[in-house]
Amino acid sequence: MNTRLEDLEDLAAIVLVPTSSFKDVLVAADPSLADELEDWFDHSDSQTVVLVPSPEDDEELETFLTPHKKALAEKELAHWIENPAQWPKNLTDAKFDEWFEVRFHSVVLSVGEEE
Repeated sequence: MNTRLEDLEDLAAIVLVPTSSFKDVLVAADPSLADELEDWFDHSDSQTVVLVPSPEDDEELETFLTPHKKALAEKELAHWIENPAQWPKNLTDAKFDEWFEVRFHSVVLSVGEEE
């Protein structure tokens, strides 16, 4: 099937770029990760891409992102540390902002077929 203009869905993407603060949190929770994280943080594939509805402006993007920050932080922690008891306590928006640089891509097109 050939893709047609009307088949393309407009989305946006938030890219979570982990900071050295996030690496420090992971190593504090599990020191055995130190060597692996040194290599991981040097690669661009260490970034998580989150597809979101296309916002009108940066303010709308922040309004959309804010209620999801804790869950996104938990998802990133869970990727490395399975036991939530080892995670830092009191995950807040400020922790998310410290742990991740957020980059925004305003044009993302979905070409896949819906089922």
